[in-house]
Amino acid sequence: MARRFIVHVGAPKTGTSAFQEWAVRNRSALLDAGFLYPEAGATRLGNHAAMVSALGGAIEDEQRSAHLLRVFDRELRAHPDAAVILSAELMTTLKFMPNMTRLNRALGHHSADATVVLVVRDQVEWRNSCFAQAREMLTPLPRFNKYVNVGKHGPRGGNWDFLEQRYRRAGFRFETIAFDKRVREIGIVAALTALPSLSDLASVAQEERVEANPTASALALLAAEQVRAAVAGPTGAMDSLLRQRLAALVRKHATDLPPTRFNGFTEAMADEMRGIFRESNEVFAQRHFGTSWQTLFPPKAIDHVSPDIIDDLTPAEQDQVRAVAGRAVIEALETGLIRIAPEPLPG
Repeated sequence: MARRFIVHVGAPKTGTSAFQEWAVRNRSALLDAGFLYPEAGATRLGNHAAMVSALGGAIEDEQRSAHLLRVFDRELRAHPDAAVILSAELMTTLKFMPNMTRLNRALGHHSADATVVLVVRDQVEWRNSCFAQAREMLTPLPRFNKYVNVGKHGPRGGNWDFLEQRYRRAGFRFETIAFDKRVREIGIVAALTALPSLSDLASVAQEERVEANPTASALALLAAEQVRAAVAGPTGAMDSLLRQRLAALVRKHATDLPPTRFNGFTEAMADEMRGIFRESNEVFAQRHFGTSWQTLFPPKAIDHVSPDIIDDLTPAEQDQVRAVAGRAVIEALETGLIRIAPEPLPG
């Protein structure tokens, strides 16, 4: 098999991590089928964010970047005929767009055949999911209505047609699937391995994990925000490992909270969001799926709107949220995960 690259760019909240974990578990079987899922620059669970950042010139530390590129080159030389799969949601972000062309050029040193694979979702559900995941992981966020605002450069984040054009201009081929009801039923691995670029993997075992980290409930997200504010301050941030561990504590102590999932959209906001992307969505859907966007993703009625700050809760709900956050912080202190900074001595 001639060398080629399949660059799975996400988008976030479309089963990317499930695919990555499947690829890690089946590395040997993938290699037998002619596909290399590199260990170089990958996390334990198979995210290649560091590797694609190095290839795209997005790492400021030149020594670290050079090391990653050397390890990657060595791994590719050991498997000269294998197709190479890289997977990282980072590559759908606006921040990565300036690095697309350099990524293609870096891969071009090994092969001129590089295909981007993008999984798309309806923007209303997608924005809800992204906000909820970020808050669950104790990321500092603005109010939801600010989070979903279209930026000064227009509707780019979540504009799948725009993203496709950028990758094509950077020199990539392009394939896509819709994260619709059918894909949810058959699983992301089966859906992705039905694409032309990955069809040779159809014979590899396709068991993927059932979602092990479903987004927390709306109240649990507010408990996570309370923990983040208590540990890092109202606008502070924490390193990713600490955020992961604190998020796990919140999940542990939030099991008795109502399970209602987060939705930040009112009907008017959802209609506005769909209107912003209507034209580009229709063009994209007709080009790739031969049907309308609304057929792929029928609009869902808004049955509730979740508060995104604790002050908007009832007093009883506030007590529930603060109790969960308090238990999580106490356990973090007792286990040494966090420490109370000593007060400075007077004078």
